[in-house]
Amino acid sequence: MKMARGITVDSGAADPVMPRRMVRGRHNAIRPSAGSKAGVHYVAADNARIKNEGEAAFNFTTAEGNEESWTFQIAAVNKVLCAVSYLVDHRMRVIFDQDEKTGVDTSHIFNKKTGSTTKMKRERNVWTIEAFIDEEDSLSSFVRQG
Repeated sequence: MKMARGITVDSGAADPVMPRRMVRGRHNAIRPSAGSKAGVHYVAADNARIKNEGEAAFNFTTAEGNEESWTFQIAAVNKVLCAVSYLVDHRMRVIFDQDEKTGVDTSHIFNKKTGSTTKMKRERNVWTIEAFIDEEDSLSSFVRQG
């Protein structure tokens, strides 16, 4: 099943975060994180404070067929955000670019450990990656691939 909004790749995010509803019923439960134990809060665009509620592993497959397991902090956010800093710290190269001649976006994430590449899609100046989960783990935030 395809995630309806994908995973937003965010160079301004401090940590990868996802809403609690994305974990409910999943194989990997929410567990305390260093941030939740320390009382970490994130700051929203409107200056509101958002509590770190723990963390969970999130297993998914990219459109290219790469199987990934990334750790996300759980917080009251509206969509899944993956921090560029997390990707870099996990041996990935994040490239935002476009073809010089055609202007076509060529942005991608390169995994230095496996050599795999995941394309990012630019829509309304926001980069996302397509992500798919096992059907047995489906939630309301996912749609069937058509």
